Amino acid sequence: MLSYRHAFHAGNAADVVKHTVLAFCLDYLAKKETAFAYIDTHAGAGAYNLEEGYASQNREWESGVSLVLKKFPGNAPLAGRPRDTDGGENSPLMAPYLACLKTGFGALRYPGSPLIAKGLLRKQDRAHCFELHPADFAALDHTLKGDTRFSVQCEDGLSALKGLLPPPQKRGLIFIDPSYEIKDDYTKIPLVLEECLRRFPGGLYLLWFPLLRQDSPGAAASRNLDLGLPGLDTKRRCILSVQQKGDRLGRGLYGSALFIINPPWTLKAALDRELPALASLLGLDRDVRWEEHRVAK
Repeated sequence: MLSYRHAFHAGNAADVVKHTVLAFCLDYLAKKETAFAYIDTHAGAGAYNLEEGYASQNREWESGVSLVLKKFPGNAPLAGRPRDTDGGENSPLMAPYLACLKTGFGALRYPGSPLIAKGLLRKQDRAHCFELHPADFAALDHTLKGDTRFSVQCEDGLSALKGLLPPPQKRGLIFIDPSYEIKDDYTKIPLVLEECLRRFPGGLYLLWFPLLRQDSPGAAASRNLDLGLPGLDTKRRCILSVQQKGDRLGRGLYGSALFIINPPWTLKAALDRELPALASLLGLDRDVRWEEHRVAK
């Protein structure tokens, strides 16, 4: 029985980093006129009211998106950075995410990955969103109801993924963001990605995963992911990890990471320029590792 609810963590610092990169990548794909596909294997409820229910209990968003909105009211530019000549948001890394917050963050309503995609996809693009938890699926289905660009299904996104690849559009972003409540996911994900890359080697893949201390209950299972990801046969990839400063000791989760296959060419420069300021704002240590070579077989 699935019990994990992302609402407990909605809008926290990890969400801010994860969704900033997701929005940047979607915006990058949208710069070309040709259509692309977006596939979200663990879509969640779609949107979260931060002052009610699960999100109001730990209020993790107060050290995440709340700080972003205070720093960038009305999509204000980064401190010390001039605006673009067109008067728009000048931050290449954060502009797409901030735009999604502006349209989706009403009455403390935080947009999850499906709503971020909803704000950035165009009429020619198509999306497939999967969610297994019945309550979250019902909320997601309601949120996206009437948007013909989206297909919403209550099934295992990892199992359904290979059947959607390659997408008819020949371009696409696959977002894999499990809770890892199902421990088999740690073993399954590298195998799924290996099959996906055979079917759709040019796809842009974003995988989120937790960073667990060696003495935590899930550490042994997560080791399968640590062993499986480096062996994937892909030419370009990036690992971006973040953790709370001063939180290097203790038990359990100490941070999170994004494993990105075929990252946009513009992402590295944007991260180099703007990630330090974002990490400082959120009180995070960050580490970015780029690999631009094909793995030897």
